[in-house]
Amino acid sequence: MGLSFHYKGNLKNADSLPALIIEVEDICHVLNWKYDVFNTKYPRNAFISPINNEDFGIIFTPPSCDVVSLAFDGEGKIYLPWMKDILKKNKDGEIKVITIQLNLDEKGSEPVISESNDDFDTGKLMYQVHVKTQFAGSEIHVKVLELLRYLSAKYLENFELIDESNYYESGNIAVLDDKMNSISEFLEKFQDMLGHEKINSPKDFMKLIKKLSREIKNQNDNNKEES
Repeated sequence: MGLSFHYKGNLKNADSLPALIIEVEDICHVLNWKYDVFNTKYPRNAFISPINNEDFGIIFTPPSCDVVSLAFDGEGKIYLPWMKDILKKNKDGEIKVITIQLNLDEKGSEPVISESNDDFDTGKLMYQVHVKTQFAGSEIHVKVLELLRYLSAKYLENFELIDESNYYESGNIAVLDDKMNSISEFLEKFQDMLGHEKINSPKDFMKLIKKLSREIKNQNDNNKEES
């Protein structure tokens, strides 16, 4: 749980990779953000098809934030290099995927639990970057999104970004602050309930999730009635 944004896209031109890396390195130096660089240039400045096992580009980590990936595969698609081994283990049966979907906005909805790997889209997982910024704060969230806005316009194509705060689409910082506050309240309630409930099994945990879902909905309904 936490405020996140999600994005995907492609490098426009293979020969622009060195310039992109240099720009991101310079920005990370100025902001004192950690970063790691992979291969800085495509062979003969051309994408590789079929793709090989090499990683190209750069990743960086703002304070209290998930890793932001501008790493590319051989064909120039943004992806998560460290997911390759994880996905291989999943394919070999070494990892079991369990998902819990909870929609707090839909009245009367129940958590949806799935233990099936059949619907586990490995391609989407590898090529869709998810970055949680909840604990980084509004300022870091805005800086990262504006940096991606700038870089995507200059170096990327087919770039799509979904910002859970709606700041990226609206440019409204007040919307971001409201979303941050709502998530903080949710986390505080969740942690408080964990401290008062006994969790001895997955079934107990799901009871807690359902109880939390009902309390959040009731609170939202009461707020709407008061307003």
